[in-house]
Amino acid sequence: MHNHRPTDRLEYFSDAVLAIAATLLATELPKPETETGLLQEIVRLWPHYAAFAASFLFICIAWSNHHNMFIYIKQTDQYLLILDILFLMFVTLQSFTTGLLARHIGKPDERTAALIYHGTLVMMTLLYNCTWWYAISKQELLEDDTDKRLIRLLTKEYALAPALHLAALLICLWSVPFSIVPVVLLYVYFALPRFGEKKLQEQNQS
Repeated sequence: MHNHRPTDRLEYFSDAVLAIAATLLATELPKPETETGLLQEIVRLWPHYAAFAASFLFICIAWSNHHNMFIYIKQTDQYLLILDILFLMFVTLQSFTTGLLARHIGKPDERTAALIYHGTLVMMTLLYNCTWWYAISKQELLEDDTDKRLIRLLTKEYALAPALHLAALLICLWSVPFSIVPVVLLYVYFALPRFGEKKLQEQNQS
C-alpha cells in the first residue's frame, strides 16, 4: 500500500524554511561602527553585503524553482519528504556559509571559505535535483496531465544548477574571484523567463 499524501504541508513547510533562511542572512550583516567616515566603513564591509545579496538571490531562485516544481507534483511519499528535507537542510546552511565567506574574503583562508560556500551550493542543488528525479520516476506522484516533453525540459534546466555550482567549486581551486562567474551565469539564466516551458504549457492548454 502506497503511503501517498497531498503536497500541501510539504510546500508550506518548505516555504517557511526558505523564507526564514533568507531572513537569517541579514543577521550575518555587520553594522558599520565608526565615529568618522561611515561611507568608508560601509565600503570596507562590501564583502558582507555582496555575499548577502548573492545568497539572498540564490534562495529566492531556489524558492521560485521549488514552487514551480510542485506545480507538477500532486502527491508525496516518505522518500520524497526525506529528499526535500535534506535539500532544506543545506538551504539553512546558507546563513553560516555566507557569513564564513564574507569574513574571509581577502584573507589567507579565503579559498577554504569559498570551497565550503560552493560545496554547500553543490549539495543543495544536487538534492533539489534528486527530489525532482525521484518524483518523475514515480508517475503516481505527478499530475496526470504532465507533458513528458515538459518533464524532459525541466530536468535539463534543473541539472544546470549543480553543474554550474560544481564548475564554480572547481574554478575556486584555481581562482576564488573567477569562481563567481558560473554562479552569475546561473542567476541570470534562472532570472530570465523560460520561454520553452511557457510554450509547452500553452500547447497543452490549447
